[in-house]
Amino acid sequence: MTQVDIAAFDHEWARFESWLSAHSPADRAALRGPADPEGIDRLESRLGFALHPELRRLLELHDGAALSVSEPGPHPLHAGAFLPLGHCLSGLDDIAMMHEIFVHVVADIIEPEAWDDEALAVNLHLCVPIALPNDGGVAFVDHRPGPSYGHVYEMGIGSGDLDGTLWATGPAELFRLLTDSLETGSPFLYYRPSTYVHESGHHRVTWEIEV
Repeated sequence: MTQVDIAAFDHEWARFESWLSAHSPADRAALRGPADPEGIDRLESRLGFALHPELRRLLELHDGAALSVSEPGPHPLHAGAFLPLGHCLSGLDDIAMMHEIFVHVVADIIEPEAWDDEALAVNLHLCVPIALPNDGGVAFVDHRPGPSYGHVYEMGIGSGDLDGTLWATGPAELFRLLTDSLETGSPFLYYRPSTYVHESGHHRVTWEIEV
């Protein structure tokens, strides 16, 4: 991964974050500060392989996002789950926790003989979770060497989906596609962006599934 590639990620992330700042500041405020560099190194040691450079760069900028409740009262404003399907960006702790679940799924649940060796489901231990919703799904970056390296997938493990859906060929492309969608109102895959307007006048991003 070259500096040009990192610059491309920085550009696309800056576009995404700028959109949040302008149109959904409650979501923008949910982003945590940079992850501890030593913590990133410890995560790589725990995984047993290096993080995709664009994912590492994202963690250097933000240690995920914290689901937050602002405007307390009978109708609170929930913010931070600004990715499709209500996914919230994971920090170091959640990444490590979810990767352990991946390893458990591969070791104890999946029957390898029922899958092709190249299937995503039997290689989850070589994937790094990057975002979680509330329904048992997960978005992750494929770290297998080869043509799928860096691809971003979403998989509804809690609902029995072990095939996964390709979201993007890399983190930079993911945030490019998401920002394009947010700026134009056009769908990202089959998720169309919308804005929830709280009674306080504050906003948060939502994504509606198109059928």
